[in-house]
Amino acid sequence: MPAQARKNSAERPRRTRRARLLPAPRKLTRLETLFGMPKAKEWGLSLAQDVADHKAGKLPWKRVDHGCVLTGPPGTGKTTFARMLAEHCEMPLLETSYPAWQRNREGHLGDVHTAIHKVFTSAAASAPSIIFIDEIDGIPSREIRDNQHRGWWDQIVNALIEGIDDIRKNERRVIVIGACNNAGRIDPALMRSGRLDRLIHVDLPSVQDLLGILAFHLDSDLPAEALYPVAVGANGMVGADIERLVRCAERFARRDNRSVEVRDLMAALEDEVAKIPKDYLRRAAIHEAGHAAVAVLLAMSDNVATSLIRRGRAAASTFIDQRAQAMTRKVVEQQIAMMLAGRAAEDVVLGDVAAGAGGSDDSDLAMASDLAIRAVVQWGLSSSGDILYSRQIAPERLLSYRPERIDEVQSMLNAAYGVALDIVRSNRAGVLAVADALLAKRALMHEDIVALLGRPGQAASAP
Repeated sequence: MPAQARKNSAERPRRTRRARLLPAPRKLTRLETLFGMPKAKEWGLSLAQDVADHKAGKLPWKRVDHGCVLTGPPGTGKTTFARMLAEHCEMPLLETSYPAWQRNREGHLGDVHTAIHKVFTSAAASAPSIIFIDEIDGIPSREIRDNQHRGWWDQIVNALIEGIDDIRKNERRVIVIGACNNAGRIDPALMRSGRLDRLIHVDLPSVQDLLGILAFHLDSDLPAEALYPVAVGANGMVGADIERLVRCAERFARRDNRSVEVRDLMAALEDEVAKIPKDYLRRAAIHEAGHAAVAVLLAMSDNVATSLIRRGRAAASTFIDQRAQAMTRKVVEQQIAMMLAGRAAEDVVLGDVAAGAGGSDDSDLAMASDLAIRAVVQWGLSSSGDILYSRQIAPERLLSYRPERIDEVQSMLNAAYGVALDIVRSNRAGVLAVADALLAKRALMHEDIVALLGRPGQAASAP
């Protein structure tokens, strides 16, 4: 925020915090040990090879990538990646951000400009080096017309562009990496070719990634097979969550003066499970068993896992690593059947359903309805053969213009739910076996689920 908007800023003594220039450590942390961000890792290893070739005199600096922007949810390891890249390349890393520039002296526009300029001159003086700009989306794009203090932000963007252009044109041997949660807020001029021209998405880590992250943070010899239930239970967590989880497990182990064991990690995951009533927990286990069984029996994936670990509002979760395939109408209908299979399992086994399948934007019902609506009004998968798409109009509004499409969406949902019901009824004993094992073990991997389903009945085809 501009300095003028802060009250009495000149009356308070201020400490000037400079961006930290971190020297390359002697003991390297290799990028090969990085899990959970395959695209960033691939780019980083390629960049490291180019940097090594440049240092050996085999490659001119102008052939080395100038930088990138990492975008993804908080805690997914974007800062860790920058640090590991610097260590891998044996290059100094300068970590900075807009708030750090704002804290320079009194934080007036000239002070911020000075801070930005100092970042680039310091990096150039230590070249080859890396600048890491955290939360770069905190600098709003000049295209956001309703932005307050637009003149202020225009000047900040211009100063940043000037710094990036200077190191590129004059081959200052500096790589610039930005990190953000929302790349759509970044000014397009910053991301055009020749500047931060590579956008790398960092997604939530998969179960396999979580295995690697657990092993990275654990100072033990626990094998991957033993850690798999923990990784399944941690599905949906990010690297920062895993680091906290390991610290908690280590605390449990220290109390008994021993090394960390799997039970410590599971105990750290299950802090909230003891607070859940047994009847509610059993319903949750049956619900997740329905999802898992239908995913396996419809052969939607060869990597299905489920857990009964409470995090936030959710009492459990099922992980389905779906294979890459075209989104045909049949595939859409199978996915909807899997989404509604938890409700179907409650219906078949317990004789009624709870509200847990709905009630929020990320609920089973919401995701199934959204998928059906998009298939009908955006993806050209209507059974009538009509082709209709509008980027300007939300799918929900398109339905209001074509009310007959509402009936088609409802029909698709009903048919998929019927498939889920048929599969659960045909394999009721297997679904119950999965639910009971989930209650006992808290987490099940794909092989466990397949074995517990036994000799399953013929899975119904998608409608």
